[in-house]
Amino acid sequence: MPIIPIEVKGKLRTPEIDPSCWISDSAWIIGDVKMGSENVVYQGVIIRGDFAAIKIGARNVFQDACIVNTALMCKTQIGDNNLIGFGAIVHGATVKNNAVVGIQSVLMVKTTVEDDAMVGATSFVPMGKQVPAGQKWIGRELKGENTQGKMWEAGRHS
Repeated sequence: MPIIPIEVKGKLRTPEIDPSCWISDSAWIIGDVKMGSENVVYQGVIIRGDFAAIKIGARNVFQDACIVNTALMCKTQIGDNNLIGFGAIVHGATVKNNAVVGIQSVLMVKTTVEDDAMVGATSFVPMGKQVPAGQKWIGRELKGENTQGKMWEAGRHS
């Protein structure tokens, strides 16, 4: 697994990864990234903290080929117990706790996915939008309550 330090504003930024994490040999962790305990990062994932910092909590699953990055002056934060689906993009956004970001979904800059929320597969959440706690964002709009209960459990069992 390539762990790559980069220079940001004259300072060398090296990823900090808790040793309890499992990271595929083909994932890339680059720059200003702090990753908490028991995360799972599958094949082809890129987590790149170059324009700002990325902070990742504990027990998250990053499925194959997802991308987590930042935008100029827009850090990315991912809390605990989240599932980031195959090919999803988290771009300068915040994902709080116990949420699911579905397969090939896109979270744009300054988007927030609150606790126990779900972003459905292939959805697009535009810049600055919020997915409220316990709600579902499907396609390009908010679609109401998350009736599946605790999203982490639903995602974990899938």
